[in-house]
Amino acid sequence: MGGDDLAAGLMATQHLVDVGCKRIAHIRGPETSPGIQRLEGYKKALGQNGKTVIDEYVIFEPKGDVGSIQRGTEAMRQLLSCKRVPDGVFCFNDPMAMGAVNEAVNQGFRVPDDIAIIGCGNLHYDDSLRVPLSSVDQHSRRIGTEAARLVLNALNSKLAPKPKAILLPPELIVRKSTQRSSAKPGK
Repeated sequence: MGGDDLAAGLMATQHLVDVGCKRIAHIRGPETSPGIQRLEGYKKALGQNGKTVIDEYVIFEPKGDVGSIQRGTEAMRQLLSCKRVPDGVFCFNDPMAMGAVNEAVNQGFRVPDDIAIIGCGNLHYDDSLRVPLSSVDQHSRRIGTEAARLVLNALNSKLAPKPKAILLPPELIVRKSTQRSSAKPGK
């Protein structure tokens, strides 16, 4: 039971393409299933849009959720030092994206017009930030509810349940951090 991380990476990156980003970076997470799958979704979306992965645009953050805001800040600092600064960034999680937004703004970039940034997780405060953060909602509460339901059903059943993987589809939540004035209508 969980969110579809491949679909989340694909959805976030495709959204950046749809709003007109040409040079899309990824601040990726650890070598765990979510980190690996979100990276694969990022790569797949780039490939489907005729773009190649640029190594310096993929920043590896091995700790994932530990100190994420600071890690997002440091990763964005690294991206902003690239010869060609990316104009779109998909971050492994929302705290990393928050750090990335803050660093971009602190260095004088306009979010989203210079750099569009999207996170993953749709934390409850995403719309009250300095620049409200677009995110991919993986419906964490629903995952917990469904997992509890499955456990209760298993406990109340006389038969052992058959193992099965359940992936809930993610949902794109668009806020100011990716709402570019140059975006195509309807995207």
